[in-house]
Amino acid sequence: MKRYICCNESDTEAAGREIARTLAPDAVVHLVGDLGAGKTFLARAIASELGANAIEVASPSFAIVHEYPIPAGAPIIHIDGYRLSENRREWLEIGIPELLQGPGVKLIEWPKRDFDEFEDGHVEITIRVDDEGCRVIEVTPAQTLLSVLPSVTRETCTRSRAP
Repeated sequence: MKRYICCNESDTEAAGREIARTLAPDAVVHLVGDLGAGKTFLARAIASELGANAIEVASPSFAIVHEYPIPAGAPIIHIDGYRLSENRREWLEIGIPELLQGPGVKLIEWPKRDFDEFEDGHVEITIRVDDEGCRVIEVTPAQTLLSVLPSVTRETCTRSRAP
């Protein structure tokens, strides 16, 4: 597991870009954290680094699934499981199994535990806000992670924090 401690948006964007560069072309990424922790912000940084238009990346809460085209590659799939029930029939109707097994990077906010059944493995990214207001981003790699992630230390992020 690698940990990033990001005390401002620039640090979080840098962490997202770094994570994106390590993902396999068909990676499944679970983004886990409380409401307002920064899951969509991190997803935007990852998608942007992979070639999506950052302006188009938004929370898929109401649409449940967003698809972001990227030049010369499979689109990025962004799924929000928050409003999905535990009813598998609903998942099948929406096409969740096909999306998770299809080409392109899949970013999933609020993943359902049983999504694992439709994946070959996933990277889990947990985001929480610490007592100082910094985002603590923990990345647990799976077989879809191509390389070892260097860590970002509190010292590095603290120096870039505005006084």
